[in-house]
Amino acid sequence: MAYRSFFSYNITRAYPLKWFTPVVVVGGIVATALISFLNVAATGYELVPTSSSDPNATEANSIWFSRWPSYLVSARASCDPTTIQLQSTIYTDKGAFPYTLSNVWRLGDDGSRLHQGSLIYKSSTVQNCNVTLVNIQFEGPDRSARQLEAFTMGGTVTATTQCYIDEGSPSRRTYFELVSTYDPLPPPNTATSTFPNLNRTRDPSQYWGSSILNVYWATVMQAFFDQNVGSDDPFFKGIIDLELNATLPGTMEDRVTSVEFLRVRDCFFIPLNSTGIAFLYNRYCNSSSITTLANSQVAFERPVPGIWLSVSVLAKAMWFSILGDLGRDDDSMPNMLARPNLLENLSSNLTQANQTLRSEFRYTVDHSDISQRSFDPSQSPGDQLSVNQSILAADYLCQVPRLKSPGNLIMSVLVADLVILQAIWKIFTLVVDRFYIKDSEEARYCTASTPHSQSGEAPGVYESINGQESEIILLHDRRPSGQT
Repeated sequence: MAYRSFFSYNITRAYPLKWFTPVVVVGGIVATALISFLNVAATGYELVPTSSSDPNATEANSIWFSRWPSYLVSARASCDPTTIQLQSTIYTDKGAFPYTLSNVWRLGDDGSRLHQGSLIYKSSTVQNCNVTLVNIQFEGPDRSARQLEAFTMGGTVTATTQCYIDEGSPSRRTYFELVSTYDPLPPPNTATSTFPNLNRTRDPSQYWGSSILNVYWATVMQAFFDQNVGSDDPFFKGIIDLELNATLPGTMEDRVTSVEFLRVRDCFFIPLNSTGIAFLYNRYCNSSSITTLANSQVAFERPVPGIWLSVSVLAKAMWFSILGDLGRDDDSMPNMLARPNLLENLSSNLTQANQTLRSEFRYTVDHSDISQRSFDPSQSPGDQLSVNQSILAADYLCQVPRLKSPGNLIMSVLVADLVILQAIWKIFTLVVDRFYIKDSEEARYCTASTPHSQSGEAPGVYESINGQESEIILLHDRRPSGQT
Protein backbone atom coordinates (compact mmCIF):
# COMPACT_ATOMS: atom_id res chain seq x y z
CA MET A 1 0.00 0.00 0.00
CA ALA A 2 1.37 3.40 -0.98
CA TYR A 3 2.42 5.77 1.81
CA ARG A 4 -0.15 8.45 2.65
CA SER A 5 1.08 11.65 4.35
CA PHE A 6 -0.92 13.54 6.92
CA PHE A 7 -0.80 16.54 4.58
CA SER A 8 -2.69 16.64 1.31
CA TYR A 9 -3.08 18.69 -1.85
CA ASN A 10 -6.00 19.55 -4.05
CA ILE A 11 -6.43 18.43 -7.61
CA THR A 12 -6.53 21.51 -9.81
CA ARG A 13 -7.54 22.27 -13.33
CA ALA A 14 -7.68 25.28 -15.59
CA TYR A 15 -10.71 27.51 -15.58
CA PRO A 16 -12.71 27.07 -18.81
CA LEU A 17 -13.48 30.81 -19.00
CA LYS A 18 -11.87 32.94 -21.69
CA TRP A 19 -12.12 36.16 -19.66
CA PHE A 20 -10.65 34.67 -16.47
CA THR A 21 -6.93 35.04 -17.27
CA PRO A 22 -6.97 38.70 -18.43
CA VAL A 23 -9.20 39.68 -15.52
CA VAL A 24 -6.80 38.05 -13.04
CA VAL A 25 -3.71 39.60 -14.65
CA VAL A 26 -5.10 43.13 -14.99
CA GLY A 27 -6.98 43.00 -11.71
CA GLY A 28 -3.94 41.60 -9.92
CA ILE A 29 -1.73 44.43 -11.14
CA VAL A 30 -4.30 47.08 -10.18
CA ALA A 31 -5.02 45.45 -6.81
CA THR A 32 -1.32 45.09 -6.01
CA ALA A 33 -0.64 48.76 -6.80
CA LEU A 34 -3.66 50.00 -4.85
CA ILE A 35 -3.04 47.75 -1.86
CA SER A 36 0.65 48.64 -1.77
CA PHE A 37 -0.32 52.32 -1.80
CA LEU A 38 -2.70 51.79 1.10
CA ASN A 39 -0.23 49.66 3.03
CA VAL A 40 2.47 52.31 2.75
CA ALA A 41 0.10 54.67 4.57
CA ALA A 42 -1.12 52.02 7.02
CA THR A 43 2.15 50.26 7.91
CA GLY A 44 4.98 52.20 6.25
CA TYR A 45 5.26 54.96 8.87
CA GLU A 46 6.34 54.98 12.47
CA LEU A 47 5.72 57.62 15.15
CA VAL A 48 8.72 59.49 16.52
CA PRO A 49 8.70 62.02 19.40
CA THR A 50 9.48 65.67 18.78
CA SER A 51 9.00 69.06 20.41
CA SER A 52 6.80 71.77 18.92
CA SER A 53 5.81 75.28 19.92
CA ASP A 54 2.75 75.18 17.62
CA PRO A 55 0.81 71.93 18.08
CA ASN A 56 -2.01 73.02 15.79
CA ALA A 57 0.38 73.49 12.88
CA THR A 58 2.19 70.26 13.70
CA GLU A 59 -1.04 68.28 13.64
CA ALA A 60 -2.42 70.07 10.58
CA ASN A 61 0.71 70.07 8.42
CA SER A 62 1.21 66.34 8.58
CA ILE A 63 1.79 63.87 5.73
CA TRP A 64 -0.52 63.22 2.81
CA PHE A 65 -2.78 60.70 4.54
CA SER A 66 -3.39 62.70 7.73
CA ARG A 67 -7.08 63.24 6.92
CA TRP A 68 -7.81 59.58 6.27
CA PRO A 69 -10.09 57.72 8.70
CA SER A 70 -8.35 56.42 11.81
CA TYR A 71 -9.39 52.83 11.09
CA LEU A 72 -7.24 52.95 7.94
CA VAL A 73 -4.28 54.92 9.27
CA SER A 74 -3.11 55.01 12.87
CA ALA A 75 0.23 56.81 12.38
CA ARG A 76 -0.92 60.42 12.44
CA ALA A 77 0.63 63.46 14.08
CA SER A 78 -0.58 64.27 17.58
CA CYS A 79 0.51 66.56 20.41
CA ASP A 80 -0.17 66.25 24.11
CA PRO A 81 -1.34 69.26 26.15
CA THR A 82 1.31 70.91 28.26
CA THR A 83 1.01 71.35 32.01
CA ILE A 84 1.84 74.82 33.33
CA GLN A 85 2.41 74.70 37.07
CA LEU A 86 1.43 77.49 39.42
CA GLN A 87 4.15 80.13 39.87
CA SER A 88 5.60 79.27 36.45
CA THR A 89 6.84 82.12 34.26
CA ILE A 90 5.24 82.24 30.83
CA TYR A 91 4.99 84.55 27.82
CA THR A 92 2.41 84.96 25.11
CA ASP A 93 3.27 84.43 21.46
CA LYS A 94 3.84 88.22 21.25
CA GLY A 95 6.43 88.07 24.02
CA ALA A 96 5.95 91.52 25.54
CA PHE A 97 5.68 90.65 29.24
CA PRO A 98 6.72 87.76 31.46
CA TYR A 99 3.77 86.47 33.48
CA THR A 100 3.59 84.46 36.65
CA LEU A 101 0.69 82.01 36.77
CA SER A 102 -0.75 82.74 40.20
CA ASN A 103 -4.13 81.00 40.17
CA VAL A 104 -6.17 78.49 38.14
CA TRP A 105 -9.78 77.51 38.69
CA ARG A 106 -13.00 76.23 37.19
CA LEU A 107 -16.55 77.04 38.16
CA GLY A 108 -18.65 74.43 39.90
CA ASP A 109 -22.35 73.86 39.32
CA ASP A 110 -23.13 76.33 42.11
CA GLY A 111 -20.77 78.96 40.72
CA SER A 112 -18.06 78.40 43.31
CA ARG A 113 -14.41 78.28 42.32
CA LEU A 114 -12.78 74.88 42.05
CA HIS A 115 -9.09 75.65 42.30
CA GLN A 116 -6.62 73.67 40.22
CA GLY A 117 -2.94 72.97 40.83
CA SER A 118 -1.89 73.65 37.25
CA LEU A 119 -3.15 74.85 33.89
CA ILE A 120 -3.66 72.12 31.28
CA TYR A 121 -3.11 73.98 28.04
CA LYS A 122 -2.95 73.20 24.34
CA SER A 123 -2.53 76.32 22.23
CA SER A 124 -6.01 77.67 23.00
CA THR A 125 -6.77 81.33 22.34
CA VAL A 126 -6.63 83.45 25.48
CA GLN A 127 -10.05 85.08 25.83
CA ASN A 128 -11.74 87.99 27.58
CA CYS A 129 -8.79 89.15 29.65
CA ASN A 130 -9.48 91.79 32.27
CA VAL A 131 -6.92 93.68 34.32
CA THR A 132 -8.19 93.60 37.89
CA LEU A 133 -5.44 95.60 39.57
CA VAL A 134 -2.49 97.85 38.74
CA ASN A 135 0.01 98.22 41.56
CA ILE A 136 2.71 100.92 41.55
CA GLN A 137 5.46 100.61 44.14
CA PHE A 138 8.06 103.21 44.98
CA GLU A 139 11.30 101.72 46.21
CA GLY A 140 14.07 103.63 47.91
CA PRO A 141 17.50 102.67 49.20
CA ASP A 142 16.75 98.94 49.22
CA ARG A 143 17.12 98.76 45.44
CA SER A 144 20.36 97.27 44.17
CA ALA A 145 23.49 99.36 43.73
CA ARG A 146 23.24 98.95 39.96
CA GLN A 147 19.71 100.35 39.98
CA LEU A 148 20.54 103.22 42.34
CA GLU A 149 23.54 104.15 40.21
CA ALA A 150 21.19 104.71 37.25
CA PHE A 151 18.21 106.15 39.15
CA THR A 152 18.09 107.94 42.47
CA MET A 153 14.51 106.70 42.81
CA GLY A 154 12.93 103.65 41.30
CA GLY A 155 9.99 101.32 41.47
CA THR A 156 7.81 98.77 39.72
CA VAL A 157 4.44 98.61 38.02
CA THR A 158 2.58 95.31 38.48
CA ALA A 159 -0.65 94.24 36.80
CA THR A 160 -2.92 91.38 37.82
CA THR A 161 -5.03 89.98 34.99
CA GLN A 162 -7.70 87.30 34.75
CA CYS A 163 -8.46 85.39 31.54
CA TYR A 164 -9.96 82.10 30.48
CA ILE A 165 -9.54 79.47 27.82
CA ASP A 166 -12.62 77.87 26.31
CA GLU A 167 -12.65 74.15 25.50
CA GLY A 168 -15.86 74.20 23.49
CA SER A 169 -18.49 75.18 26.04
CA PRO A 170 -18.81 77.58 29.00
CA SER A 171 -18.98 74.63 31.40
CA ARG A 172 -15.49 73.59 30.32
CA ARG A 173 -13.85 76.99 30.69
CA THR A 174 -10.67 77.19 32.68
CA TYR A 175 -9.96 80.53 34.33
CA PHE A 176 -6.50 81.67 35.33
CA GLU A 177 -4.76 84.67 36.82
CA LEU A 178 -1.53 86.20 35.55
CA VAL A 179 0.75 88.67 37.32
CA SER A 180 3.32 90.73 35.43
CA THR A 181 5.75 93.38 36.62
CA TYR A 182 7.29 96.19 34.62
CA ASP A 183 10.64 97.64 35.66
CA PRO A 184 12.73 99.24 32.90
CA LEU A 185 15.83 98.60 34.98
CA PRO A 186 15.24 95.24 36.70
CA PRO A 187 17.55 93.89 39.39
CA PRO A 188 20.78 92.24 38.28
CA ASN A 189 20.65 88.57 37.28
CA THR A 190 16.97 88.83 36.46
CA ALA A 191 16.14 86.08 33.97
CA THR A 192 13.06 87.73 32.49
CA SER A 193 12.52 91.13 30.92
CA THR A 194 9.74 93.12 29.29
CA PHE A 195 9.50 93.79 25.55
CA PRO A 196 12.49 91.59 24.59
CA ASN A 197 11.45 91.52 20.92
CA LEU A 198 10.24 95.09 20.50
CA ASN A 199 9.80 95.97 16.83
CA ARG A 200 7.89 99.00 15.58
CA THR A 201 7.26 97.52 12.15
CA ARG A 202 6.02 94.15 13.36
CA ASP A 203 3.94 95.34 16.32
CA PRO A 204 3.54 99.16 16.45
CA SER A 205 0.92 98.97 19.21
CA GLN A 206 3.34 97.33 21.63
CA TYR A 207 6.05 99.74 20.50
CA TRP A 208 3.94 102.70 21.59
CA GLY A 209 2.95 100.95 24.80
CA SER A 210 6.61 100.44 25.64
CA SER A 211 7.39 104.07 24.80
CA ILE A 212 4.69 105.51 27.05
CA LEU A 213 5.55 103.10 29.88
CA ASN A 214 9.22 103.98 29.74
CA VAL A 215 8.83 107.75 29.65
CA TYR A 216 6.06 107.93 32.25
CA TRP A 217 7.78 105.49 34.61
CA ALA A 218 10.72 107.90 34.71
CA THR A 219 8.33 110.86 34.99
CA VAL A 220 6.49 109.37 38.00
CA MET A 221 9.74 108.46 39.76
CA GLN A 222 11.13 111.95 39.18
CA ALA A 223 7.92 113.56 40.47
CA PHE A 224 7.96 111.36 43.59
CA PHE A 225 11.60 112.24 44.21
CA ASP A 226 10.97 115.96 43.76
CA GLN A 227 8.01 115.90 46.16
CA ASN A 228 10.26 114.44 48.88
CA VAL A 229 13.40 116.50 48.37
CA GLY A 230 13.58 119.09 51.13
CA SER A 231 10.43 117.79 52.79
CA ASP A 232 10.31 117.75 56.57
CA ASP A 233 8.73 114.29 56.45
CA PRO A 234 9.97 112.58 53.27
CA PHE A 235 8.82 109.19 52.08
CA PHE A 236 11.17 106.47 51.02
CA LYS A 237 8.55 103.87 50.12
CA GLY A 238 5.05 103.95 48.73
CA ILE A 239 2.40 101.82 47.12
CA ILE A 240 -0.63 102.69 44.99
CA ASP A 241 -3.36 100.25 43.94
CA LEU A 242 -5.62 101.22 41.05
CA GLU A 243 -8.64 99.46 39.60
CA LEU A 244 -11.31 100.07 36.98
CA ASN A 245 -13.74 102.84 37.82
CA ALA A 246 -16.99 100.98 37.16
CA THR A 247 -19.19 103.96 38.03
CA LEU A 248 -17.75 106.31 35.42
CA PRO A 249 -20.53 107.39 33.01
CA GLY A 250 -20.37 107.65 29.21
CA THR A 251 -19.47 105.36 26.35
CA MET A 252 -16.51 103.05 26.70
CA GLU A 253 -14.35 105.21 24.42
CA ASP A 254 -15.20 108.26 26.52
CA ARG A 255 -14.37 106.39 29.69
CA VAL A 256 -10.93 105.15 28.61
CA THR A 257 -9.88 108.68 27.66
CA SER A 258 -10.90 110.08 31.03
CA VAL A 259 -8.39 110.72 33.81
CA GLU A 260 -10.87 108.95 36.08
CA PHE A 261 -10.84 105.71 34.02
CA LEU A 262 -8.99 104.14 36.95
CA ARG A 263 -9.75 104.82 40.58
CA VAL A 264 -7.35 104.68 43.52
CA ARG A 265 -8.38 101.69 45.58
CA ASP A 266 -5.81 102.45 48.26
CA CYS A 267 -2.37 103.99 48.75
CA PHE A 268 0.20 104.10 51.51
CA PHE A 269 3.40 106.10 51.80
CA ILE A 270 6.01 105.30 54.42
CA PRO A 271 8.18 108.13 55.81
CA LEU A 272 11.80 107.74 56.78
CA ASN A 273 12.34 106.55 60.35
CA SER A 274 15.56 107.13 62.23
CA THR A 275 15.09 104.07 64.44
CA GLY A 276 14.99 101.61 61.54
CA ILE A 277 12.60 99.44 63.54
CA ALA A 278 9.05 100.71 63.14
CA PHE A 279 7.39 102.99 60.63
CA LEU A 280 4.84 105.26 62.24
CA TYR A 281 2.28 107.64 60.81
CA ASN A 282 2.01 106.00 57.38
CA ARG A 283 0.21 108.33 55.00
CA TYR A 284 -2.77 107.12 53.03
CA CYS A 285 -5.28 108.42 50.49
CA ASN A 286 -8.77 109.27 51.65
CA SER A 287 -10.06 109.76 48.11
CA SER A 288 -10.30 107.39 45.16
CA SER A 289 -10.41 110.20 42.60
CA ILE A 290 -7.16 110.91 40.80
CA THR A 291 -8.33 114.42 39.93
CA THR A 292 -9.12 115.18 43.55
CA LEU A 293 -5.75 113.88 44.77
CA ALA A 294 -3.88 115.80 42.04
CA ASN A 295 -5.61 119.09 42.85
CA SER A 296 -5.12 118.82 46.61
CA GLN A 297 -2.64 120.59 48.81
CA VAL A 298 -0.12 118.44 50.62
CA ALA A 299 -1.89 116.94 53.62
CA PHE A 300 -1.74 113.82 55.78
CA GLU A 301 -4.50 112.11 53.76
CA ARG A 302 -3.52 113.70 50.42
CA PRO A 303 0.17 112.87 50.01
CA VAL A 304 2.41 113.76 47.05
CA PRO A 305 -0.19 115.52 44.84
CA GLY A 306 2.36 116.13 42.10
CA ILE A 307 2.51 112.49 40.98
CA TRP A 308 -1.14 111.64 40.32
CA LEU A 309 -1.70 112.84 36.75
CA SER A 310 1.44 111.03 35.62
CA VAL A 311 0.37 107.98 37.67
CA SER A 312 -2.90 107.92 35.71
CA VAL A 313 -1.08 107.77 32.35
CA LEU A 314 1.47 105.23 33.60
CA ALA A 315 -1.25 102.93 34.95
CA LYS A 316 -3.33 103.19 31.76
CA ALA A 317 -0.24 102.47 29.64
CA MET A 318 0.40 99.35 31.72
CA TRP A 319 -3.29 98.39 31.57
CA PHE A 320 -3.55 98.51 27.79
CA SER A 321 -0.07 97.13 27.13
CA ILE A 322 -1.01 94.03 29.11
CA LEU A 323 -4.36 93.72 27.33
CA GLY A 324 -2.62 94.20 23.99
CA ASP A 325 -0.15 91.44 24.77
CA LEU A 326 -3.04 89.17 25.77
CA GLY A 327 -5.09 90.02 22.67
CA ARG A 328 -7.93 92.13 24.08
CA ASP A 329 -9.48 94.85 21.92
CA ASP A 330 -13.26 94.97 21.56
CA ASP A 331 -16.18 97.30 22.03
CA SER A 332 -16.49 96.49 25.72
CA MET A 333 -12.81 97.30 26.27
CA PRO A 334 -11.32 99.30 23.37
CA ASN A 335 -7.55 99.14 23.51
CA MET A 336 -6.00 102.59 23.44
CA LEU A 337 -2.88 101.19 21.75
CA ALA A 338 -4.86 99.77 18.84
CA ARG A 339 -6.92 102.79 17.83
CA PRO A 340 -5.25 105.96 16.48
CA ASN A 341 -7.60 108.45 18.14
CA LEU A 342 -7.26 106.76 21.53
CA LEU A 343 -3.48 106.42 21.26
CA GLU A 344 -3.26 110.09 20.36
CA ASN A 345 -5.14 110.89 23.56
CA LEU A 346 -3.01 108.58 25.72
CA SER A 347 0.28 109.97 24.40
CA SER A 348 -0.81 113.60 24.13
CA ASN A 349 1.70 114.80 26.76
CA LEU A 350 4.48 112.34 25.93
CA THR A 351 6.68 114.98 24.27
CA GLN A 352 6.34 117.36 27.20
CA ALA A 353 6.93 114.60 29.76
CA ASN A 354 10.10 113.55 27.96
CA GLN A 355 11.39 117.13 27.82
CA THR A 356 10.94 117.61 31.56
CA LEU A 357 13.06 114.58 32.48
CA ARG A 358 16.40 115.51 33.98
CA SER A 359 19.57 113.65 33.11
CA GLU A 360 19.53 111.50 36.27
CA PHE A 361 16.16 110.07 35.23
CA ARG A 362 16.84 109.58 31.52
CA TYR A 363 18.96 106.44 31.57
CA THR A 364 16.37 103.97 30.31
CA VAL A 365 14.74 106.50 27.99
CA ASP A 366 18.00 107.29 26.21
CA HIS A 367 19.13 103.66 26.11
CA SER A 368 15.93 102.21 24.65
CA ASP A 369 14.55 102.07 21.13
CA ILE A 370 11.36 103.98 21.87
CA SER A 371 9.53 107.06 20.71
CA GLN A 372 10.08 110.22 22.75
CA ARG A 373 7.38 112.19 20.97
CA SER A 374 3.59 112.04 21.11
CA PHE A 375 1.74 109.92 18.57
CA ASP A 376 0.44 111.88 15.60
CA PRO A 377 -1.68 109.88 13.14
CA SER A 378 -0.76 112.25 10.30
CA GLN A 379 2.96 111.80 11.01
CA SER A 380 2.86 108.01 11.54
CA PRO A 381 1.08 106.56 8.49
CA GLY A 382 3.22 103.44 8.59
CA ASP A 383 2.09 102.42 12.07
CA GLN A 384 -0.64 99.84 11.42
CA LEU A 385 -2.06 99.73 14.92
CA SER A 386 -3.79 96.48 15.81
CA VAL A 387 -4.22 93.94 18.57
CA ASN A 388 -4.66 90.32 17.54
CA GLN A 389 -5.69 87.32 19.60
CA SER A 390 -2.94 85.72 21.64
CA ILE A 391 -1.93 82.28 22.82
CA LEU A 392 0.43 81.31 25.60
CA ALA A 393 3.92 80.33 24.45
CA ALA A 394 4.78 76.77 25.44
CA ASP A 395 6.58 73.68 24.17
CA TYR A 396 4.55 70.56 23.45
CA LEU A 397 5.57 66.91 23.23
CA CYS A 398 4.36 65.62 19.87
CA GLN A 399 4.51 62.42 17.84
CA VAL A 400 4.89 62.78 14.10
CA PRO A 401 4.92 60.06 11.40
CA ARG A 402 8.24 59.21 9.80
CA LEU A 403 8.78 56.84 6.88
CA LYS A 404 10.42 53.60 7.95
CA SER A 405 13.86 52.60 6.75
CA PRO A 406 13.87 50.97 3.27
CA GLY A 407 14.31 47.43 4.62
CA ASN A 408 11.57 47.73 7.21
CA LEU A 409 9.30 49.53 4.75
CA ILE A 410 9.62 46.83 2.08
CA MET A 411 9.09 44.01 4.58
CA SER A 412 6.06 45.67 6.19
CA VAL A 413 4.37 46.43 2.88
CA LEU A 414 5.23 43.02 1.39
CA VAL A 415 3.77 41.07 4.29
CA ALA A 416 0.63 43.18 4.33
CA ASP A 417 0.26 42.87 0.52
CA LEU A 418 0.55 39.06 0.61
CA VAL A 419 -2.08 38.74 3.31
CA ILE A 420 -4.58 41.00 1.60
CA LEU A 421 -3.94 39.67 -1.94
CA GLN A 422 -4.41 36.11 -0.74
CA ALA A 423 -7.72 37.06 0.85
CA ILE A 424 -8.84 38.79 -2.36
CA TRP A 425 -7.84 35.74 -4.43
CA LYS A 426 -9.83 33.38 -2.21
CA ILE A 427 -12.90 35.58 -2.36
CA PHE A 428 -12.60 35.98 -6.13
CA THR A 429 -12.26 32.23 -6.80
CA LEU A 430 -15.13 31.40 -4.48
CA VAL A 431 -17.37 33.82 -6.37
CA VAL A 432 -16.32 32.45 -9.74
CA ASP A 433 -16.77 28.85 -8.60
CA ARG A 434 -20.17 29.64 -7.16
CA PHE A 435 -21.69 31.52 -10.07
CA TYR A 436 -19.77 30.37 -13.16
CA ILE A 437 -18.30 26.91 -12.61
CA LYS A 438 -20.79 25.01 -10.48
CA ASP A 439 -23.37 24.53 -13.23
CA SER A 440 -20.88 24.05 -16.06
CA GLU A 441 -20.95 20.69 -17.90
CA GLU A 442 -17.18 20.60 -18.07
CA ALA A 443 -16.82 21.03 -14.32
CA ARG A 444 -18.36 17.61 -13.62
CA TYR A 445 -15.42 15.54 -14.86
CA CYS A 446 -11.67 15.54 -14.79
CA THR A 447 -9.97 16.91 -17.86
CA ALA A 448 -8.68 13.57 -19.17
CA SER A 449 -11.91 11.63 -18.71
CA THR A 450 -14.77 13.85 -19.64
CA PRO A 451 -17.22 11.63 -21.57
CA HIS A 452 -18.15 12.67 -25.04
CA SER A 453 -19.62 9.74 -27.00
CA GLN A 454 -19.13 9.55 -30.74
CA SER A 455 -21.87 7.75 -32.73
CA GLY A 456 -20.82 4.38 -34.22
CA GLU A 457 -17.81 3.90 -31.93
CA ALA A 458 -17.36 0.72 -29.97
CA PRO A 459 -18.46 0.67 -26.34
CA GLY A 460 -15.78 1.81 -23.95
CA VAL A 461 -14.15 4.33 -26.27
CA TYR A 462 -14.51 8.02 -25.30
CA GLU A 463 -13.08 11.31 -26.50
CA SER A 464 -11.56 13.55 -23.91
CA ILE A 465 -11.99 17.29 -23.85
CA ASN A 466 -8.61 17.91 -25.31
CA GLY A 467 -9.37 15.57 -28.21
CA GLN A 468 -7.17 12.64 -27.16
CA GLU A 469 -8.44 9.08 -27.43
CA SER A 470 -8.43 7.04 -24.24
CA GLU A 471 -9.47 3.44 -23.77
CA ILE A 472 -11.67 2.99 -20.75
CA ILE A 473 -12.63 -0.40 -19.38
CA LEU A 474 -16.18 -0.23 -18.19
CA LEU A 475 -17.49 -2.22 -15.28
CA HIS A 476 -19.49 -4.56 -17.45
CA ASP A 477 -16.30 -5.34 -19.40
CA ARG A 478 -14.63 -6.52 -16.18
CA ARG A 479 -17.26 -9.17 -15.48
CA PRO A 480 -16.18 -12.82 -15.84
CA SER A 481 -17.18 -14.53 -19.04
CA GLY A 482 -20.54 -16.27 -18.84
CA GLN A 483 -21.79 -13.97 -16.03
CA THR A 484 -24.94 -12.10 -16.87
